[in-house]
Amino acid sequence: MYKGSGVVQHIQRTRLEQVDTLLVVGSGKGGVGKSTVSVNLAVALAQQGLRVGLLDGDAYGPSIPMMLGVRKRAASKGSEAVLPLAERKELPREKKLQPLVRYGVKIMSVGFFIGEEQAVAPMPDVLGMLIRQLLYSVDWGDLDYLLIDLPPGTSEPQATLCREIHLDGAILVTTPQDIARIDTAKALAMFQQSSVPVLGIMQNMDGFLCPHCGGHVDIFPQSQEVRSVLDVLPVLGRIPLDPAAVVSGDKGHPVIISLPDSPVAQAFVLAGQQLASLIQQQHHQISSSQNPAAVSEDALEGKTEHDREG
Repeated sequence: MYKGSGVVQHIQRTRLEQVDTLLVVGSGKGGVGKSTVSVNLAVALAQQGLRVGLLDGDAYGPSIPMMLGVRKRAASKGSEAVLPLAERKELPREKKLQPLVRYGVKIMSVGFFIGEEQAVAPMPDVLGMLIRQLLYSVDWGDLDYLLIDLPPGTSEPQATLCREIHLDGAILVTTPQDIARIDTAKALAMFQQSSVPVLGIMQNMDGFLCPHCGGHVDIFPQSQEVRSVLDVLPVLGRIPLDPAAVVSGDKGHPVIISLPDSPVAQAFVLAGQQLASLIQQQHHQISSSQNPAAVSEDALEGKTEHDREG
């Protein structure tokens, strides 16, 4: 159900074929490290043996390619810079775009079509259409997880995706200070209004790790404001700020790959495990609600086994 212009409209959301779980990674504020979280979470899931895809949904500042070591310095011209926009959903496989594979993750980005210093300025409505079409135009194959790294804010392509695509969940990225948490609460409200379940929060830049002594220093003040809508959400991970991890990411090597034993990498590993566990619970709950008879049989079987043991 979508509320627009005071009129309640019932819209059938489309579920992507061959994708078991479609997640979005968002934030109400820019500069909180959302793309870094998206990349490392995707790799963490792939390291669990899962089939993972990652779509860079930020057309204005696509950063996923550089973080994964894909550089395109020259500006694209002519047909090279044409972005998929008005294609049909039912494209034959031979006409679909092939994603690149990095560290076991299939990736696609607007940054593959343009130079890294080349500007793209689509109108907001067109931006939603563009990211939606990229979802359909890529030959993802069978995936357990597809993550979409959203741009900051609550406009497009968020509105189009929440309205038209079945999203299994959202992950919110914030930093400790209250100004970031305020904007995160706005993003949370947007997803809740669209009936998209918010799975939890990734708190990035949660302190600074000294490169010399390894000590932990809080460089951002921890918010003292109680924000009940945020505080009830699970914290999937608290990611400290490590200069070595930043340098590694700029060189195209996610910290979870380049520094696997570091506190930063381990925080992402644990976050990926917690996220996968939450999704398994979610799928089990959905399956149970759709097939209550099976649940009753399982419960009866468990009771019978218990009686036998007694």
